[in-house]
Amino acid sequence: MQKRRATKRLSKTYLVTGASSGIGLAIVRCVTAEGHDVIATGRRPHASLPADYPDIAYHKLDLTETASLKRFIDQHVDGVDRALLCAGAGFYRSLAEENARDVEHIVSINLTAQIRLAHALYAKLAARQGRLGLVGSVAHKGAAAMPVYAATKAALDGFGRALALEWQDRVAVRVLHPGPTSTGMAERAGRPADWLSKLMLPPNAVAEMIIDGLEGNRGYRQTLSYGRYLPRLLLRAVR
Repeated sequence: MQKRRATKRLSKTYLVTGASSGIGLAIVRCVTAEGHDVIATGRRPHASLPADYPDIAYHKLDLTETASLKRFIDQHVDGVDRALLCAGAGFYRSLAEENARDVEHIVSINLTAQIRLAHALYAKLAARQGRLGLVGSVAHKGAAAMPVYAATKAALDGFGRALALEWQDRVAVRVLHPGPTSTGMAERAGRPADWLSKLMLPPNAVAEMIIDGLEGNRGYRQTLSYGRYLPRLLLRAVR
């Protein structure tokens, strides 16, 4: 991953959820390398983090626990310029195979927690003319064998559009939809490995595109797929 330097004058404070693995972890590494301050949350305990995890403020947090979430925001989140909400979960199974407990769990993490976080963060972000990034998925257009996951990402897209209109001129809102990314989530969700697994996007590249998308002005919704990744790869190859 190419490092982009941030001067002290331009350094910001980021809040990143889902930061113990996958895209969230890649984002934490990227913005830390740029010289920014980071407040991170994840479901893993400190002892389970990678040995080379950045030296930042990390908090083990279950985003579905309303009281814990509010306490975390009140006690540990201050002076935030950017928030990237990356936490998510899903199962690769048909609707007929789903059960009520897992459906509630996925909706709670992928949608309800994001709404609660946005609500809690609004005043803090608005005070600094900050930016909020909701990390969705290209599955928001529909994904066979992942109907519940796809539904939550579609709902997140609609929520982000509403916030982008409601918060305009106060907090910039971006819904950033990565294409399939090599984070291990597909395997954990139960998706069988096939030739498509080898074509998944690298997490570091997706993290960089998410950060750029958060700062850009391409509209509230942005798709981060090979169409965005290949020009960046070619540009690096000729440097």
